[in-house]
Amino acid sequence: MTDMAVIRSAGPEDAASLLSLMRRAFGEYRGVLRPESSVFAETAAAIAGKLAGGGGFVASRGAGLLGCVIAEAEGERGYLGRLAVLPEARRTGIARRLMRAGEGFLRARGLERAEVNVRIALTGNIALFESLGYRETRRLAHPGWPEPTYLAMEKSLE
Repeated sequence: MTDMAVIRSAGPEDAASLLSLMRRAFGEYRGVLRPESSVFAETAAAIAGKLAGGGGFVASRGAGLLGCVIAEAEGERGYLGRLAVLPEARRTGIARRLMRAGEGFLRARGLERAEVNVRIALTGNIALFESLGYRETRRLAHPGWPEPTYLAMEKSLE
């Protein structure tokens, strides 16, 4: 599949569609990741709240949504979360383009660093973030888990 996707901003009105996209994209991890991804407990209202800050981006081809990311300013740094690309659209550059859009949003707000969180078990996702310039800063555990379950990774936006 060649990437002819269009990247556009996503607002609160896109929340239900983005939540559906995220659940489809994360579906292969259902029952596999421990703890389970919180995307399956998330609500459209919660996503709309995140999108209200203006940092949502979606990739689409025609009427079909292929991927999304949500950028949020958090103090002196930004956070890029809920990066999701449908399995059939992966390895086409969409994730990279979405991350660049989110980073641009954070940079335009004067932020110097961006952070992502990624499950330790998802080595392909870790490799993607490393290829984009992110470096591990911390190993963290979800509440109730005795061992680290995810990494915090940061990148300079300067």
